Amino acid sequence: MLKKLLMMLGAAVVWCGLSVAPLAAQDTDDAPATEETDTFDEAGEEPTVSISDMLKEVEYATKAKPKKKVYVYFFVRSHSGCGPCRAMVPASINLYKEMKGKGAEIIMLNGDADAAKAKEWAEETEMNYPIITPETRSKVDVPAGGSGGTPNVVAVTEDGEVLDNASGYTKCPEVMGNWKELVKQAKKSARAKKAKDKKKKSKKNKSKKSKKSDSVPAEDDGAPSEADF
Repeated sequence: MLKKLLMMLGAAVVWCGLSVAPLAAQDTDDAPATEETDTFDEAGEEPTVSISDMLKEVEYATKAKPKKKVYVYFFVRSHSGCGPCRAMVPASINLYKEMKGKGAEIIMLNGDADAAKAKEWAEETEMNYPIITPETRSKVDVPAGGSGGTPNVVAVTEDGEVLDNASGYTKCPEVMGNWKELVKQAKKSARAKKAKDKKKKSKKNKSKKSKKSDSVPAEDDGAPSEADF
């Protein structure tokens, strides 16, 4: 009796093995192929956040807002409790009048206690350029200029490329006073980047067309083959 039971158990194990194996094979064969997708990081590059995108996330202590077409941004770190910062205000106001609407922009990253204090200082000195509130200035990710003390200025392009920087109420106006030359430099850099991106896009499109062409089967030209005879 025991022998018969063991034989039946062995047969059951063999039958289970035969029935499960084909199912496993079927799951593997029918699994959908992973679809190929285009990724931005084909050449190890990551998308950069533009300055104009950062500026959409901030609030201003003044009515003045950045212009749409800007090649060079002069970000000035300053606050009302800083003597040299106050001494630099007249020069920055005059420089902003010169560059306004000509591809350059002065923007203050205010370091006062709050937006109310920043607004009070702006009204007192009649500042005519955009002033980002202390509460939102951290949303603009640009390096500090010069030694990092206030006042300091950093000149950057739309893509965040640093063109020049300085610290102090005499050095900062010198950097901003060179705005015409920096705008030319930024325009040249922008043209080079545009040409590079265009070339990269063209190369990518050619690669896609080549892959698509390779995947299309050749059409029958109507010529007789060996199978027709």
